[in-house]
Amino acid sequence: MSVLKIESIADGVKKYLEQRIVTGKLKPGQQIKEQEVAESLGISRPPIREALKILEAEGLITRIPNKGAFVTEIEEKDIWEIYTLKTALYGLGTRLAFDRLTDSLVSKLDEITYRMKECIEQEPPDISRYQVLNEQFHDLMLDAADHGRLKKMAATLHNQVKRYSYRSLAERSHLQRSYKYHKGIVDAIKKGEKEKAAQLTEEHVLEGLKVLQDISKRGDR
Repeated sequence: MSVLKIESIADGVKKYLEQRIVTGKLKPGQQIKEQEVAESLGISRPPIREALKILEAEGLITRIPNKGAFVTEIEEKDIWEIYTLKTALYGLGTRLAFDRLTDSLVSKLDEITYRMKECIEQEPPDISRYQVLNEQFHDLMLDAADHGRLKKMAATLHNQVKRYSYRSLAERSHLQRSYKYHKGIVDAIKKGEKEKAAQLTEEHVLEGLKVLQDISKRGDR
């Protein structure tokens, strides 16, 4: 099998495992066995090893010598640290992006928020699709900021708590507030209100942290 073929399959395996981790099908601390994944997907083990290396680099997998690969466990303090850093990075990203946003990009942000609204109006709400749209929204902003290191750091942090972000969006009231924040950010951009757009971005991220802390207190984690 060529190196390119292995890398292509590894990318698919990575997305498969990431989705199972994010949606909670693979729990924190659960071992990921290469042979079981190979049998489940009908592939050889080399691409799986490559996928696990990528997931380890992103903080989703922890590999323990002589024991194997396990879904990373994150404590409450870890979540607090990651979300407070995300708040600062996303706020800075919005400020840097503000003067670079073209009419075309603003239209794209508008379209994304419209699709978000469609997701929350479904019964039940389409959380997976909403999360994809949420990522597209912030990726557009961070791309416009034109700060490569900021975007890379933000992506790494987001991947580490993506599974908890998914869980927080399962709270319907939070899902609705999340949509309102995104709509508010776009409205502020259209009005030329840079600080308001940045402030709403920061509040939006911290809202996610608050919801997760509430979930943790209820023992739902």
